[in-house]
Amino acid sequence: MDVAKAAALLAAARDGDEARVRELLSPAGGSESDGPHEAPDGVTPLMAAAAGGYEAVVEVLLGHGADPARRDHRGRSAAAHARHAGHTTLAERLDTIVDKETTIW
Repeated sequence: MDVAKAAALLAAARDGDEARVRELLSPAGGSESDGPHEAPDGVTPLMAAAAGGYEAVVEVLLGHGADPARRDHRGRSAAAHARHAGHTTLAERLDTIVDKETTIW
């Protein structure tokens, strides 16, 4: 993992900078989409974008393999970050994705 790139991605997601997020993501996805391992409180770019209510950034990150079920150091998912910040529609969207991934057919 490119730690500097992962940190820049986290900052861009936190700022809602969709163009910069797209620029930093690998076309085939990569470990950077989950942010740097030493991120404060274990917050990922997806969690940061969700907390900011940046729906377009969330969709870009999901499309590049960001894990919506991943938890921060306090056990909160991206949906929980969105919900806590008052972005209930975005939280419901993220919950739906996680529910679909855990459904056993």
